Order: sequence, then structure tokens, then C-alpha cells
Amino acid sequence: MRKVDLTAVTPADITETPKMVVPMPEPIEVPASLIKSLGEPEQMWVYRTADGSAYGAVARWNPEGKKKEVRPIVWDGKKFITSGFGPERPLFNSDMLAARPMSPVLVVEGEKAADGAQQYVPDGWVVTTWQGGSNAWQNTDWSPLAGHRVVIWPDNDSPGVNASAEIQGVLAVLKVPNSIVQISSAFPDGWDLGDELPEKYTGKQITALLKKELKAAQLVDVEDTGVEEPEVSEAVNEDPDQDPARRYRPLGYDNGEYYIMTDEEYQIRSYNSDKLMSQKGLVAIHGDREFWAARQFSPGGQTDWIAAGLNVMNECRAMHIYDTGRLRGRGVWMDKDKDGGDRAMLHTGRKLFISRPDQELKETSFVRVKSPWIYNKRHELIHDANYSVCASDEEGRLIREMCQQLRWSSPLYGDLLAGWLATAIVCGGMDWRPHIWVTGSYATGKSTIIERIVKSVLGDISLYPKGATTEAGIRSALQSDAIPVAFDESETEENAKDRLLQILSLMRQASSEGNGAIYKGSANHVAHAFNIRSAFMLVSIGVNIKQGADLSRIAVLTLRPQTSFAFSERKALEERWNRMLDINAMLPLDLPQKLLARQTHNLFTLRHNILVFKQTISNMMNSPRLGDQLGTLLAGSHSLYSTQRLNEQQCEKYLARHNLNDFTEIKEEQEDLSLLRHLCVQIIRVETNHGVQDRAVGELLRIVIKKRELEDVSYNNAANTLARYGMRVENEGGRAIGIWLANKWPTLDRLVQTAQFSQGWVNIIKRHHRARQSDSALRFAGSTSRATMIPVEEWPLEET
Repeated sequence: MRKVDLTAVTPADITETPKMVVPMPEPIEVPASLIKSLGEPEQMWVYRTADGSAYGAVARWNPEGKKKEVRPIVWDGKKFITSGFGPERPLFNSDMLAARPMSPVLVVEGEKAADGAQQYVPDGWVVTTWQGGSNAWQNTDWSPLAGHRVVIWPDNDSPGVNASAEIQGVLAVLKVPNSIVQISSAFPDGWDLGDELPEKYTGKQITALLKKELKAAQLVDVEDTGVEEPEVSEAVNEDPDQDPARRYRPLGYDNGEYYIMTDEEYQIRSYNSDKLMSQKGLVAIHGDREFWAARQFSPGGQTDWIAAGLNVMNECRAMHIYDTGRLRGRGVWMDKDKDGGDRAMLHTGRKLFISRPDQELKETSFVRVKSPWIYNKRHELIHDANYSVCASDEEGRLIREMCQQLRWSSPLYGDLLAGWLATAIVCGGMDWRPHIWVTGSYATGKSTIIERIVKSVLGDISLYPKGATTEAGIRSALQSDAIPVAFDESETEENAKDRLLQILSLMRQASSEGNGAIYKGSANHVAHAFNIRSAFMLVSIGVNIKQGADLSRIAVLTLRPQTSFAFSERKALEERWNRMLDINAMLPLDLPQKLLARQTHNLFTLRHNILVFKQTISNMMNSPRLGDQLGTLLAGSHSLYSTQRLNEQQCEKYLARHNLNDFTEIKEEQEDLSLLRHLCVQIIRVETNHGVQDRAVGELLRIVIKKRELEDVSYNNAANTLARYGMRVENEGGRAIGIWLANKWPTLDRLVQTAQFSQGWVNIIKRHHRARQSDSALRFAGSTSRATMIPVEEWPLEET
């Protein structure tokens, strides 16, 4: 084997008097002297350190008919200058090497070749090069390649081949398995991966060659050079995410039962000691008899099944008492490795993927994964799904635009629905899961939201229970899954009151990571723990939220009927509705899995932006809980079309485009006052001088109270219309003193249905501190009813 002299370093492209300051600021500017002599560069590449900071840049000019010009650019602390990088310069894409500590690596010569190689490398590879050309490899820090497997593709010339051999020697010292591609004579002299392929060669052939060379990569023996080998951690080749040698996973023990996940089924089984200490029992865990034979032998040469079983039992005891609270089903979860590093886990049912910041999804095994949590095999969320393809920014913009086309009572609600979709699909990875309740009267588009929007975006990833579903049914369907629940027709009638209250309790428990598990008994007197981590959507005509804890967790989004808009607005509304339908038809059928892959990959940025939004909103509104709710939803909406990490100033600018008052006012309002405010803004039909038109209840109340006409509505028409809706004004001494509300009146009930506190609204009104009950039934438009009067001054008429 040729001896490699690593001490023979010939200075090349090293600044004799170092002037560069690291990190260099961005954006990077080309020095004016270069612009004057060469013009604007055709290309520029930035070299970065492991933390992503800019180290230096390389600019390239390709003047027609002349030799190429390449200039390094660095920062001297005051300005950008053209100067060498100096010694110990970083590899190109050092930040990607640090973020993907075990990815295969392709080393090429030159930045142009690195760009060209991107079209050939398989998914998950990192392409790198060194700065300065074939004679400058010595000036580079190659240690970041430790832990990787490397393929070297030299330029097709003598300097390129020689540089590759030298680099191979350095990698041998670092214990890096590597292989050098032997280039066919069909390639012209000086050819590199940035050039056009020779005739009859295809990109697929180049990719296949790279895969073949990676399999052939091995450690190359290097004679002693006298240079002290750098220390490489023994753990550098240890996978932090999985144990490849594990053939079953011990999970713990309890009451004489030992719990184990098998490699064949990826499901949890319990074994007693007799079964474990037998050939039949151990082969059921792992069917390879040689595996057990290699672990335990008796003196006679036969497998000692009792000793092998005792060993398995001890492994289970080391895991302590088996805890069902550690079970995690389908969905996205946040997890930590043994060093405390964050990672996202995507459990699709039959497969388990790991995502780290700026890394591609990596599949792992349910048995071999290194985690304190237990992921077990379930039914597949989406059959034959490809999670390597993410939804694009443009597809995310279409989702957001589609949500905004509905007839919302506030423009903010479209963004909040989009934000719910974006966060609900990865709800298990959220620290806070906000829920939404979509409400509106008949024919406002509530069912369209479920059928056209939610099902198109979430598909089979979500549960879709109907009105008669119970809390126990939802809990049993979810088990340990962290997936959305879109609950249509969640009725608020009296006979559904208890069922709805139990579902609200389930939602309350699901909101935060800090809440404990739900424990439910079974027929055999065994308690089962349920850690619900779902994001809920409820859709109904009425809304029954009374507790302050629910108000801070559930965003109520109200749809308006088309008749509540002026005639001049209805054409635009129809166009927007048609636009929503057009967008829905444009969405790809595989959008759910693509959005799931996008949000999993982008989860770390999403969590960062949620914290920034939360802090910004908390400061603006002086309400941390409102920050939890709105911050999560608005950051989710932003994540649909951007992977940018935001700062507080950007969040403030984003929030300035929205009116948060519609969302925040009702949070602090008493129940009875909220109902009065709701009634005042309801739209009803009234006879005017120009025919039947829409008016707000508050407008008609002002006409009757002040006994004067408003525009073209007469006093008599206003009073008669209100009476048909169960409302009449009480006069005393010629002055209006209060407004009676009929306790049992169908048309009045319909007006109140969409209120925040519609359930039992009569009793809520009666609790008003100045409410007065009628002694007998009062007449309202042809019929009678007992009624409750609220003084005129308590009604928010001036705000109508």
C-alpha cells in the first residue's frame, strides 16, 4: 500500500497575513473591485460552519471565450474582500453534515461539480467539496466526515485522481469507510459531475454507480505516517435512534407477567415465567433457534432454555413496572434520544419514521427504536402512502385560500380554520392543542367544511364521528393515537347535554401535555390509562360552552347566512364560494399524506413559531392562555405556505393585518350579557317602504324604544316583527323601561341557537342581576308565554 505523507503540506491559497473574520455577515456582497474588472459573477457559493454561520464565499465568472475566473470572498471585520480562506477551512455543506451525522456523503472537486451532483445522488445523501482546487485539499478540516460512509468522485484528470488518493489517506486516519469511483474512458478528460453526460449515459446509471460504490466503501489501510491519529469517539458510529442488534424489546413486568414486543409482529405480548423458560415460549418471541443458542449454552452443548428465559425476565425487570401510559399510537409525536436531543416520530400504523431538524424522514423499527416510549404496530393510516414527498408551499396556500372563501362573521376565522388543519395533523407533536367549534344557522356551509375541506385535507388521518357518538366511543376509537377528531352534527339539545359535556371534558384533557391520563375501569377490574392528544373540531348550529376553561381552549368560528349580507355583497360571496369549490377540485388526492410529511418535517420550525406568536399575543393582549390558543392556530396557518422561522417583529406585522377584537371580546364577557349582545346583532326580515329587507334586531329595538322611524322602517312594523320573534318593549309613563323575552318561543330559540351560551339560555337570562319575571303569560303576536324582562339600559344597543 502506498504510503501517504500527511505532514507534507504545501501552502496553497492561504492568506499569508490572515485578515478574515468569522462568521461573515449576510447578505454577502461581491467587492467593488471584482465587479469593476469582471462584472457580476455568474454563480456564488457560501461555505458554512456546522452551526450554519457563513465562513466564506466563492464566486465564479465564465466570460465567453476566456478562461473561467474563481475568487474567494471573506470578511475582514469591516468589508468584504477577495482573499484566501486560510487553513482549517470547512467543507462545503458542513451545516448539512452536522445535521445528518450518519448520511452517506459524496465528495467531488469544486462547487460546480457539487451542484451538478445533486441531480444524481439518492435521497438522504450529502454532497460536499473543498475550497481551493485539487492542490488545496490539505487546508481543509476533514474531521466532520467521521461517522459517515463516503464515495469520492474525482475530476477525470491526473490532479483530480491524485487529490482523491490523498483525501482517501486522510479518511483512513479518521476511520471513515470510503470508495473512489473509477471513471470510464468514455468520459472526456477533465470531466466532472457538473458537465453534460457523455452520449449513451443516463442519470440513472450514475445513481446506480454511486449506490454500488457506497456498498463497496471500506476502511483503507495506511502505513504509519508519524502523525498522531485524531481521537474519534467510539460512539461516532453508534446510531442514536435504533439498536440494530435488538431482536425483541423488553417492556417491563407486572403481577407475574412479562411484557415484550416481538420482532415478527411488532405488537406487545405478555408471558408468564413458565412460558418464558421454555423453548416454545422463547421461539414465539424470536423464531431463530440459533439466536437463543448463541446466548445460552449448557455444559452438554444444548441450549439452556431456562437460563435464556431467566435472562429475558431480567431484561424486563430492568425496565421496571410495565406502564400502558408509555404507549403511543399513530400520529406525530415529540421524542428525545438518550442525549436529550429532540426528534419527531411519525407513526403511520405499519411504519415508524424519525425526523430531526433539517433531516429527511428516516424509517426505523418498532422493536429497535431507542426511546422511553412504546410504539406498536396498528392499522395503516393511509394505505400505500409515500411520505417522502411533502406538500408544496403553493398547495399550502391553496388550503389557506380555500378556508378563507367561506361566509365567516370575521375574516380572521378563515386563517384559524387553516391553522387548525395545519396543527391538528401533527397534534401529538404540539405542547398545546387548541380546538375549534364551527357554528352557524341552517344553510351556512357547516357540512361543506367537513365534507369538502377537512376530508380533502386530512383524509383518513382524522376521525369523523357523528352526533350520537359518545365520549367512550371516541376514546375507544382513538386508543393511544394522536390524530384529529372532526365531530359533525354535535347537537346541543337537552337530551345530548350530558354526552356533550363528557366530550368537552375529553377535549379539555387533550389540550395540554401537562394534564394527566384518563383512567377507566374494565369488566375485569383493571384500570386502563388513556392519554388523549387529539385536536378536536365540533360543528353544530348551537354552541354550548359555559366553563371558562373551555372558552380558553376552544375557538368558536361563526358562519353567517347569505341572507344576512347586503344584496350588493351577495354576488362577491357567490364568486368566493365558487372559488372555494374550484380550489377543492384542484387539490391532489394524496394531499393528506403530503401535508402530514410536510408538517412532520417542518415541526421544529412550527413549534418555534408557535412560541414566538404566543409570546407576541400574550404581550399584546395580556393573556397567556389566549396566546396559547391563537398563537398555535396562526403559526399553523403560516406553516402551510412557509418554512421560515419568525421573530417577534414579523409576528407583530402579521397580527397587524387581523382584527383580534372579534375573537377576544367574548372571552371576558358574562354569559347573560353575551346572549343580549348576540340577540342584538341577529338579522331578521322586516317590512320596509321598499319591500321586505334584512335588519338587525338591535336596530328594530331602537325604533320601538325611541318611538321613531329608522330610515324606512315604521314603528308598527318594527314592533310587530319583534313580537313575532318573542320580544316586546315594556313602557311605563310613556317611556320604554325594559324588553320582554318570551321563555318559550320557537323563532326566538332559533335566533339564540348560534350563541355562545345557547344551552339553557332562558335560565341564563333569568340570572341577570336586574331580570324580572312576568306574573302571568304575556301576549306575543297571536300567542302567549311567560317572559323575562331585562331593563333597557342593560342592552348593548348603541353597539349594534
